[in-house]
Amino acid sequence: MNTRKVDELVAAAVAAEFEQWGREHPSLASVIDRIRLTERTVESLRNSDAYRQALAAYHRDQNDLNFLSQLAELAGPILRNLLGA
Repeated sequence: MNTRKVDELVAAAVAAEFEQWGREHPSLASVIDRIRLTERTVESLRNSDAYRQALAAYHRDQNDLNFLSQLAELAGPILRNLLGA
């Protein structure tokens, strides 16, 4: 998998988590710089051992759906921590 594909999958996972959080907190979601939040979440995610393990498993299995699911599970707590939720 190339870096662009990984970036797309990570962005999709973060976006899905933000959408869920935004439904719970619509007023806050409307004023948050989503691009910067996504960048910070991706940065934190990529610095985690769990991310590196998920990426290694993806390279081994080539399973996009499983990788996306793992990213969503990892991105959620990071995003909520950044949002103070």
